[in-house]
Amino acid sequence: MIAKEDCIKIGTITKTHSLDGQVVVTTDNDLLEKYVSEPVFVLLDGAPVPFFIAPDGLVTRNHTSYIVKFDYVDSLVLAERLLGNDILLEKKLLKEEEEEEEEEGEFDIFDLNGFDVEDVLSGETGKITDVADYSGNVVFSIDIFGKEILLPLSENYIKEVSWDDKKIITSIPRDIIDLY
Repeated sequence: MIAKEDCIKIGTITKTHSLDGQVVVTTDNDLLEKYVSEPVFVLLDGAPVPFFIAPDGLVTRNHTSYIVKFDYVDSLVLAERLLGNDILLEKKLLKEEEEEEEEEGEFDIFDLNGFDVEDVLSGETGKITDVADYSGNVVFSIDIFGKEILLPLSENYIKEVSWDDKKIITSIPRDIIDLY
């Protein structure tokens, strides 16, 4: 039996959806989709009880909720017993995914914050002080040339990234420098 402490909350059962036992799960993540074949746990009387999502039993309702059909929950009466309860997922599943991502070398662009910067055109050095995402346009705030400049993430400007040295090699055009 799994303990509540070994789980993480990923959503809440907010209402029933049909007479055949479907429920609406409200959530702010996509973990139900990622782990549809894994058991989720519903807190019943304070204890996590495992439930499996039926084949084709997960339908996106809107950007914050899903319609879910659990195995063996096949009536409105059974679905109503689940109302208001949290949906949990085993923490170890998330840890395994994080470890796989680290092994695959995946990174988050925001991890570049704090990296040193060297400009190949001028020889100047600086530091990334912020990484911002403006509607899908990533921009670095860089302290360099005695001022703060904004540099778009582009292979035209970013020539090399060294994760080991925490350093980025750039080619910043004079026109961008002169803007500041």
